[in-house]
Amino acid sequence: MGKLYLERICIFISYCFSSALLLMSSAAEQQYFFPDQSNLTWHEARTHCQFCFKELVTVTPENIKTISQNITSDCWVGLRKNISSTDDFNTSWAEGEPLNSSTSWSHWADGEPLIFQNWYPGWPVLASSPMPGEPECGSYIEDSCVAMLSFGAWVEKNCSDRLPFICYDERFIGRANVTNITSESAVLTWQVGPGDIDHYRVKVNEELNQSQTNNLTYDLVNLTSGTHYSVQVFPVKCTRDLDPQEIAFYTKPNKVENLAVTTVTETSVFLNWNPPAGNVDSYLIEVQGEKRIQNKTEGNEVCGLTPGTVYTFTVFAGVGNNIWSEESNITEYTKPGKVSGLTVSESTNNSLLLGWVRPDGHTSGFRVTAMNDSNHVMFNDTKNQTEVKVTALPMGSKVTLSVTALTANNTLEGDQVTVVAYTAPGPISNLTLVTTFDSLEATWKPPEGNSVRFTVELQLDDKPVYTTHNLTKPRKHFDGLKTAANYTVILCAFSGPLKGPSVRGSKFTRLLPPTNATVISYDKHQLTFQWSAPDNTAKVKYSVRINSSFWGHTLSDLDEETSHRFDGLISGTRYDFEVRTMADGKLSTPAVVSHFTDAEEREISLSMSCSSAESLLCDKHTTRERVFKQFRKHFTELLGDKVFWKLEKQEIEGK
Repeated sequence: MGKLYLERICIFISYCFSSALLLMSSAAEQQYFFPDQSNLTWHEARTHCQFCFKELVTVTPENIKTISQNITSDCWVGLRKNISSTDDFNTSWAEGEPLNSSTSWSHWADGEPLIFQNWYPGWPVLASSPMPGEPECGSYIEDSCVAMLSFGAWVEKNCSDRLPFICYDERFIGRANVTNITSESAVLTWQVGPGDIDHYRVKVNEELNQSQTNNLTYDLVNLTSGTHYSVQVFPVKCTRDLDPQEIAFYTKPNKVENLAVTTVTETSVFLNWNPPAGNVDSYLIEVQGEKRIQNKTEGNEVCGLTPGTVYTFTVFAGVGNNIWSEESNITEYTKPGKVSGLTVSESTNNSLLLGWVRPDGHTSGFRVTAMNDSNHVMFNDTKNQTEVKVTALPMGSKVTLSVTALTANNTLEGDQVTVVAYTAPGPISNLTLVTTFDSLEATWKPPEGNSVRFTVELQLDDKPVYTTHNLTKPRKHFDGLKTAANYTVILCAFSGPLKGPSVRGSKFTRLLPPTNATVISYDKHQLTFQWSAPDNTAKVKYSVRINSSFWGHTLSDLDEETSHRFDGLISGTRYDFEVRTMADGKLSTPAVVSHFTDAEEREISLSMSCSSAESLLCDKHTTRERVFKQFRKHFTELLGDKVFWKLEKQEIEGK
């Protein structure tokens, strides 16, 4: 019988162990404590555990190994033979209080049902005597309490015995909270600890002093801005620190200081600032509440902006994971863009039309200026349209025109775009031409304007022979010209590419006479003359003329060749020939030559009788010679060399 009884007990224990393992798998996390106290009765031990912990330990298959590894002697656990199922399980019984034994070993001290048992063989001791052959484990105890041996088995002890004991507590998990965080302070709150808490100990960072309070709130002051703080709140129970309620937070960083714009372009703005007092990890730039740029330096370029647009830039100092300071704002316009397609048209003597293409982005207007070479402003106006007529400009002048896009109600300027233009020159007056045999000098009165240049073209027979450009003085001299040539001077004034009205004048170079006049053929009734044209002469006409002073006979003609024949002349007559260069209705000095036509000789006999009162005077030779000479003199005076004649003396013998 005893053997069968023991087998039944072992089977029962195995069954309970398996059930306990299944039921305890979802239990709350527990902590086990071995209080450093004097040995106490079971009731005293339980009272201490309830006050400073939760309860005497409840042994389960899961914790038995852990508990037994940490004990060296018998220890009270939370199991008592007689605990009524109707009692409050958190209530202690006074020593000697009668108990209802109808529910022996039914519940643990914390009210959990007794499912798992780990009795040392022979325990518990029943009220009846042991059967023959059964071991005697000890005396029967009416109101026994359970002690765990150092190797984990259970035995019964008198509840009034004094033993060490094992308490358990469910791990306290609470969470602190921080509100009203500023750069220098915060309000710390936490949850109520379990049971009767003596006080709370607040620990801020490892290196800081610890504070003690009985409240559930604590003011954290004199903090450093932008700093990470780790806070622990320990509930203190029976001088024991329970698991702390923890929280980590950053104090709010201070605002950045001296936020300023240092560089502005059409599409970017460079921001600079000073770091705030305290700590800071990074900075955040917001553009119009949309675009975000995060960096770690005290300055950053914001790109991709629209020209001529007003932007509000907001800078935050930050720490940790998106803990940002109060905002620091600055508003700035980007520079307006540059105009394009700047063109000049419809130029006159004192005005021009300026046009351009509006730049990308925003503009509130355009400033248009015109300056001369001395940087004197001749025109300055602000327009909204992209075309303007610039007026009141000086004639024939170089003008530098600029257009600047404006924004911010015309208070902020972009970059200038310039173009150089010219007003048209006025007319030239008083063109005067002076010539020599081979040169021409033209002078004139220039028009108004300080940028006027002249182009002079010299033409002969409607063909250009010489052109000069960019003359600055109102004078031009031409050398190496042909004589007796009708040269035309065409004069134009230019101001830049603009051409003024042209003027022209013509004049002949002075005439040189022909040379080498000679007779190349003749007979009784004609003379053919030839001559050489003047050097470097143009195509001219020649005025030819012959004259016989004896006969009072004159012939003249015009010829384009360098030879001429005169017919119908009288034979034996000397003719005087002259040829002149003729141009512009003027004649040069003549080239001359004289020549006789062939003579038709006829003899005329003249008899001379001599009578004298002096005897034999006429017979003298000297008298005859003297008379002949007088006769020759007479004919010479009469005929001279104007006609052909010859006088010979012929004496007749005997007469």
